[in-house]
Amino acid sequence: MKKFILLLFCVIFGFTHAQKSEQLITEEKINQEIAKAKELSTKDLKKTIEISKNTYQLSKTIHYKKGMMESNSILMAKYFDLGNFKKVIELSKETEKLSIETGDHEILSNTYRLRASSYTELGFNSESHKEFLKALAAAHKIKSHNYRNYQVSMIYTGLATYSAHINAPIDSVLYYEKKSLETIQKLDDSKDFINKKYHILALNYINLGMTNVALHHVEDAKMYFSKALDICQNKKYNINKNIEVTLFNEFAWLYFDQKQYTKAIDFAKQAEQLEKQFNTPYIRRDIYEVMFKSYVETGGKETSSKYMNLYTKLNDSLVNAEKKTINTPVKQIIDEQNTAHNNSIQNLLIAVSAILIVLILIAGFFWKRNQNRLHKKYIAIIESIKKEETEKLQQINKAESNKDSLEKNIGITNDTATSILQKLSKFEADQKFIRKDISLSHIANSLNTNTRYLSEVIKQHKGKSFNSYINGLRIHYIIELLYKNPKYREYKISYLAEVCGFASREVFATVFKKETGVTPSFFLSKIKSEKEEIEL
Repeated sequence: MKKFILLLFCVIFGFTHAQKSEQLITEEKINQEIAKAKELSTKDLKKTIEISKNTYQLSKTIHYKKGMMESNSILMAKYFDLGNFKKVIELSKETEKLSIETGDHEILSNTYRLRASSYTELGFNSESHKEFLKALAAAHKIKSHNYRNYQVSMIYTGLATYSAHINAPIDSVLYYEKKSLETIQKLDDSKDFINKKYHILALNYINLGMTNVALHHVEDAKMYFSKALDICQNKKYNINKNIEVTLFNEFAWLYFDQKQYTKAIDFAKQAEQLEKQFNTPYIRRDIYEVMFKSYVETGGKETSSKYMNLYTKLNDSLVNAEKKTINTPVKQIIDEQNTAHNNSIQNLLIAVSAILIVLILIAGFFWKRNQNRLHKKYIAIIESIKKEETEKLQQINKAESNKDSLEKNIGITNDTATSILQKLSKFEADQKFIRKDISLSHIANSLNTNTRYLSEVIKQHKGKSFNSYINGLRIHYIIELLYKNPKYREYKISYLAEVCGFASREVFATVFKKETGVTPSFFLSKIKSEKEEIEL
């Protein structure tokens, strides 16, 4: 009986205490904490997340929808900066619902935008584009001129990134970047918007700089990066320091590409030092990469080794984290699609499953035989990489034996044939074949010969037509990158196609299959599983 009375007393006391605690929480206090989180958002990422999580819980305790919505909105932005796209998508569902219930088109538009950008980063291009369109529709309902233009500008920035991810023409990327710049310049310099305005301006200049790097317009790229840096370092504006870290990193890569390795190291060091104040692992990985590559070029072997180890360790960690987090967004997309057609899909699945079981039983033997055949081709590819030096020597010997036949066929002298072959070797070593605009006449001019001579030398020495020769070099180049550099195994096939000089994913896949006997996706899956087994 005594125990029962004691238990009852504890329950009553706990209930009373909880009621008093709720009374101490007010909307005004929550709003003050949210304002504090917004103020800290450009200075202290960790503290901002901590405060926003707390304000969300407090708001939920007293059923304060606006507080929950605004806390989630801040958290989404910060998690996106950290590269935690899974968390952004998770939070976006509740934030979307709260925004619609409260009629807050600004946060609703921003929620769609962040979700769209997260889908872009995760490779869900179709879903991403739908979300951007929803973000624009919501933004146009915002009554405030400044808030509306601010959101629209950020959406255009996201669409520029989306266009780059889907390998759209560079004109499309530039179009959205310039639309974003044009829109943000409509904002006034009022106290409430001056930081927002120059934050987006800095981002626009960075994006325009990166686009000009891709176009090989080095001076224009420097100009845009410098404009962004001026804004970041201007004490009049309270700009997120993460942007400055990104800028230093972009400057480092720009100078690395220009073979100005000392300058690249200087900017990378500034980026590394500033990044320590935050937690941006994706940018840190880039910094480590440009550091170790630059130190290799300047002869700093020990320092290069240090940064290469840091890069490899961080890259492996990020790749593993991405593998774990990718499943949740995929599940969410599938669940959303299934909700609308649940009953019909279930019936369809039953029928399809029955058919699939029959087909699997029939096709099992043939599939296994085909996999064995493909595996042998994969092994042959790997062996060819390992024996590359031997093959090069054999090619040189073959070139010597072909000199006489060249002279007989089209009257090329031994000296001319040797000169063309030597220049072709340099052409291959310099990896100029990855340029998309390469052609027989272009190479002939650069080697100071004519197309007839060059075509015949390639035919006799390489045993291929010009197009097959170039495509073979490109496929060998990307295979070697995939074998030696773990970073490239995580990229999409469309990006790999671009890296080695193909105009499209489809052409790359066709040539890859023709050259190797296997598809790019099969090769990627095999090399990933092989490397994981070695690590285990």
